[in-house]
Amino acid sequence: MRFLCYNILMNKVYKKSLYFLNKGLLILFFLFGGIFFSYCQAIEIDNSLPTPEVIISSNTLLQSDTLLIIVKNEPKVITGKLGNINLRFFRNQNNQDWIAITGMPINKIPGDYKLSINVPGKAIFEKNLSVSKKEFPTTSLIVTPQLASKGYNAKTIANNVAKENLALSKVLNAITKKSYINKPFIYPLKEIEDVGAFGNIRKSGNSQLQHLGVDLKAEPDTPIYAINDGQIVFLKKLTNYGNTLVVDHGLGVFSIYLHLDSFNVVKGEFVKQGYILGLSGNTGYSIAPHLHFSIRVRGATLDPLNFIKTTQAQW
Repeated sequence: MRFLCYNILMNKVYKKSLYFLNKGLLILFFLFGGIFFSYCQAIEIDNSLPTPEVIISSNTLLQSDTLLIIVKNEPKVITGKLGNINLRFFRNQNNQDWIAITGMPINKIPGDYKLSINVPGKAIFEKNLSVSKKEFPTTSLIVTPQLASKGYNAKTIANNVAKENLALSKVLNAITKKSYINKPFIYPLKEIEDVGAFGNIRKSGNSQLQHLGVDLKAEPDTPIYAINDGQIVFLKKLTNYGNTLVVDHGLGVFSIYLHLDSFNVVKGEFVKQGYILGLSGNTGYSIAPHLHFSIRVRGATLDPLNFIKTTQAQW
């Protein structure tokens, strides 16, 4: 009898519990349904947010080209990506606009890449950018009798370049987390004449090198100028590159100057745009006096003349 009463009692409890459970589920449905409805409304509201004012230097780029992005009149910090690469924004000299400098590596796979910029309180800016292959001419790797007498040949040149690039990479891969710049870049010489094109492939027998800079005509002892504010992070005489100087402009942007005759700065020194870094020369593997000038942006070697032209045209 007790067992039967117990079952009857439990059935009543079960039915009562089921009633309250169903009632609770109904309450939860309306509660969370309302939240979900509000969330859907919020999404609709987000879609009507104002669009940020974004200026980009070009919709179509070649391998080694520079991309400059300007976001106008935004007070808060913004973020963005190009493909899977995070953009690094810094303030313009007017302290109102945000600037990001990036570029397409010389070996960037051609195709479309999505640019996405997030501005607090505004709709996400998205745009597809097209990257095309750039053709680089092949030339001879020249070794003059004078250079041969100093021990230079195609094989030693290639070996030296590999060693010196490794030494430089330790500096060029160290990214300063702040920007030293807030204005467009200038040229490193007063007069610019390209006497050794960027990207050309120099061959001799089985040895091959790609010219990851531009050779600019410069008579001996021509002043070389800092293309923007920055810190001297490398200052050394190398076998191939001769007297070599590197300026860190912050956020992974570096300018590189080779074959100098002499330095006018010391390592660790901060310099302003237009400061004389040194004098041009003919040191290292160099056929004639000139300045080899390179740009590196977060590991990507960019066409330096295109880089400066882009900042001056769009900034």
